[in-house]
This record gives sequence, C-alpha cells and structure tokens, in this order.
Amino acid sequence: MKRIVIFGECMVELRSQQADTMAKSFAGDTYNTAVYIKRCLPAFSVSYLTAIGADFLSDELLLTMGEHEINTDLVFRSTSQNLGLYMIRNDNQGERTFAYWRAQSAATQTINLLADTEFECDWFYFSGISLAILDDEQRHKLFALVEKLKASGCKIAFDPNYRARLWDSQEEAQFWTDKGYGVSDLAFPGADDHLMLFGHTNADDIFSYLADKNIDEVVMKNGAIGVHILRQHEQCIVPVERVTNVVDTTAAGDAFNAGYMAARLAGKKPVESASYGAKVAATVITYPGAIISKDAFESHIPSL
Repeated sequence: MKRIVIFGECMVELRSQQADTMAKSFAGDTYNTAVYIKRCLPAFSVSYLTAIGADFLSDELLLTMGEHEINTDLVFRSTSQNLGLYMIRNDNQGERTFAYWRAQSAATQTINLLADTEFECDWFYFSGISLAILDDEQRHKLFALVEKLKASGCKIAFDPNYRARLWDSQEEAQFWTDKGYGVSDLAFPGADDHLMLFGHTNADDIFSYLADKNIDEVVMKNGAIGVHILRQHEQCIVPVERVTNVVDTTAAGDAFNAGYMAARLAGKKPVESASYGAKVAATVITYPGAIISKDAFESHIPSL
C-alpha cells in the first residue's frame, strides 16, 4: 500500500450560521488536503503528522480523523498546549474573512514532539503554513527530515501557501519558501501568493524564478484563468470550469492540490490531473466549510 504523510496544523473551525450561532468543525490547509486525498484514493494510506493537546477538543479531532480514515500514528500529544482555533465569515460571493487564535497551539511543537520517531513514506507533503508555525530550530529539523526521506526515495510535494501574518517578515518567508521549493519534486505555487511574496505578476515570472530549483513538476494555480503546468521543460495551460454558485472558497486550493496529487498517483497525466483537481475544488466551494460531507463529495467526484 502506498503511503502519504502530510504535515501541518489542524484547528477548530467556527463558522457563522446566524448572527449568534456558530457551527464547529476541524480544518487547516494541509489537513483539508489529507482528507480529500484519502477520499480520492481510498486504497492509499494517508497519515497526518501534527501535534494536538490533551483537551476534549483534541479528543474529538482524533475521532474525526478516524471517521475520515486518516491514520493518526504520527499525531503527537502536548500536555501544555491545545488546538488552535479560527472563526470564519463569508460574504455573498463566498469570499472569507478569518480571525485566528493559534500562536501557541500544540502544532507549533510538532517537530520537537516527533523527536527520534522514524517513519517511511512514498510521498511527503507540507506547506508554507506548515513552516510558518514552527520556530527556526524546528524548521531546520524538518528539512533534515525531508532530506532523509528524499534519500530513501520519498517524493516531496510543497505548496508555499503564503500567509503574511504568520511570518516575522517578508524576507523570512521568502527564505524558507525557497528552501521548500529547493527540496520539492512537485510544487503548487499560487499566483496570488507569488504576487504578495515575491512581486511576480505572471506565470513566466514564476516559472523563471523556479527554473534553478530543479522541481520535476510545477503546477501553478491562477484562479479562474486556469492551471499552468511546467514539466520536463514543457508548459501547458488547463482551463478550469467556472462555478456560479460559490458558497465558501476556504479550501479551494487545498482541494485542488488533493485532487491533482491523487490523480497523478493514480497514473493520470498532468492535464487530466489538473482537470480532476479543478473538479474537486469546484465541488468543495459550493458547500459551506472546509470539509464537505462524504456523501456530497462522492455525489460529484468520480472515483479514480
């Protein structure tokens, strides 16, 4: 069985339903990707590497991971810190506004809690947010782990997913994002992320910037314009279907990454995989919340 390990933070999600009513669930950029990869590839083993607390919400998250068939063998417990939390509000176009409480969450200590635990996998996936929540010492430890995994034949996937508020400076974010790209076999740069982080205004700028990073496959997400793919010096643009009934765009990029990776791991070619990933994302954003129900997902997404 192929094994995918995904590293990051899962938080409590509180979403406004009415003026004085909130719906509770669990979400986070890499966690969303883990859930959707498992739904697309049920025969694959998907483990989530993170740290949670010893509180009742952390217990609920473990049960929820089990319901999603996410392996929890790499979920560590902190006795002093709890889950992070965020609240989300959507406007009439499905665009979202967030408020976060995550600065001292258990996930910020994941690599320290991992300590000498060893594991093997076929793919390892992380994001810029995964990096941003760690201190510098843990970031260096993470890259030592990634290099060890690569040496054993594991493939590395990375999404820069830039969130300025999580970094001390833009320069710090640029440095660690470049290190993420430097170990990647598959990268998912976003047009908006690169505009804010590096000032790149188009796909050519992004591909030129990444030219010396030795990334096998670059999949650039560019909203409604489409997906730009660069692989083996060949570039193509894959159009995405326009969605008219957008409800919540929270996990759009996470869902796309999941669909794309799942299709590639199932043997699909890049263009097919981009179309599949776009379909997954288009489905997710027509429902509220980052993780939609399994029934809603399976009613729209064909199996691979």
